[in-house]
Amino acid sequence: MAVADTTEIQGMLSTLNGKHGILGCLLVSPEGGVVSSSLPGDIDVGTLGALSATLFSNNDVSLQRMNRGTLTQMTLLTDQGILHFYQVSQHFLVVLTAKGQRINLEGLIRSVEEQSANIGKILG
Repeated sequence: MAVADTTEIQGMLSTLNGKHGILGCLLVSPEGGVVSSSLPGDIDVGTLGALSATLFSNNDVSLQRMNRGTLTQMTLLTDQGILHFYQVSQHFLVVLTAKGQRINLEGLIRSVEEQSANIGKILG
């Protein structure tokens, strides 16, 4: 991927920060590599990307074995906030919310879907 594309994706991820309680986002390859991140510097994005890829992949396989289709998005609620995953052109976007925020989940999902469409155009 060209540097200009990575920079453009970085900007798109950054525009999500702060909306609907979003702390930051990661764009992750199917293998778990982080393509781009808008998360704060104190978060280990490499480990988060690798673990997110495993989590998404394992759930996708489980759904397929249950004859429920392929996984396109999922939302996990934890005591630390929300993790929302959204498939984008063979990659996926991981969105984290800040702890203790009131979240408009519908607004968060809509914003992620809209920005994912823009990212998908770059990824092809």
